[in-house]
Amino acid sequence: MSTQIIRASLIIAFVCCVGPLTWAQQDAVTSQFTMNKLFINPGYAGYKETGMLTVAHRNQWIGFKGAPMTTVISYDTPLKKNELAVGGGLMYDKVGPSSRMALNAYFAYRLRLSNRATLSCGAVASASLYQANLTDLTLSSEFYGTTDDAFMYNTKGLIVPNVGFGAYYFKKDHFIGVSAPALIRPRLEKRSIADQTHVDGRYEPTIYLTGGKMFKINKDINLNTSMLSRATLNAPISVGAYVSAIYNKNYTLGLYYHFRENAGIFFQWQIDKQIKVGYSFDMATNLLIRTNFGSHELAVNYALGGKKKRIVYPRYF
Repeated sequence: MSTQIIRASLIIAFVCCVGPLTWAQQDAVTSQFTMNKLFINPGYAGYKETGMLTVAHRNQWIGFKGAPMTTVISYDTPLKKNELAVGGGLMYDKVGPSSRMALNAYFAYRLRLSNRATLSCGAVASASLYQANLTDLTLSSEFYGTTDDAFMYNTKGLIVPNVGFGAYYFKKDHFIGVSAPALIRPRLEKRSIADQTHVDGRYEPTIYLTGGKMFKINKDINLNTSMLSRATLNAPISVGAYVSAIYNKNYTLGLYYHFRENAGIFFQWQIDKQIKVGYSFDMATNLLIRTNFGSHELAVNYALGGKKKRIVYPRYF
C-alpha cells in the first residue's frame, strides 16, 4: 500500500472527528464555562436577571497545526414575566480542515421554589453547518507527480438540525445543573466526487453535569468551587474541578484541573456593573504536552441592564 493511500486514510479519519470514528473531542470545549454556562445548559438563560451578552474565544494547543479554535457569541435575557427567559447564540468551531458553525435558540421556564431557590428548565434548538476544506491539506506521495482526486474538492456544506434540554437549580450560594445540548444522533455524510466512496459518521450527544458552592471567608473574600463533567458515548468521561477566590466581588483568581486532560489558571475582573472580562491559560497533563504550548481563552460579559433592578443578591455563578 502506498504512502499516499495510508496518509489519505488517516486524514479521512481525522476529518470525521464530528462522527464516532474519532472518540476524542467532538463538541467544542471551553475553560471559561463559569462565564458562559448558556453554551452548555439552556436552563441557565436569564440567571443574571438582566440582558447578558457574552463573547468568548479559545485557541487550543498553540503551536499544534490544525488545533481546535472556537468562538462563541450569545445573548440571553429574562422576559417581563419573570418565569420565562430567552436567548440566542452563534458558535464557530474549527478543527484541522473541518469546521462547524451553529446557530442556537434558547428558551427557559423558571420555577420559584422558595424566596432564594429557583429551578430553571430550558430547551435549545440548533442548526449546524458542517464543512471540510480538503484542498487545504498538503499531501505527499512516494510516486512523483501523483495526486489523489478525493482531496481535490471541498465538501459541500451539510446543515444538521438538533434539539436539547437543560435543568439548572440555584440558590444564593450553590447550584447544580444537568444538560444535553444536542439529543438527536444525526448521520453526517461527506462526499468527495461522484465516483468515490463517501465517508460518513454520526454525531453523538454529550451529557453535562455541573455544580458549585460558594464559601464566605470574610467580608472581602469568597471561595468559589465548581465542577464540570462531560460524558459522550464511546469516549472517556471528562471530569474537571475549579477553585477560585473572589476579592471584593470584583477580582477572581482561580485554578482548574481536568483529570488526565489539562490544568490551568484563570483570572476574571468585574470592571464595572456592566463589563466583566476573563482570561485563562492551561497546559495538557497528558502526552499532548509534548506537541503544543498550551491553550488560551478570553471571555467578555456585557450586561444590558434595564431601569428596573431585578437582582436581589449577587450572582456568582
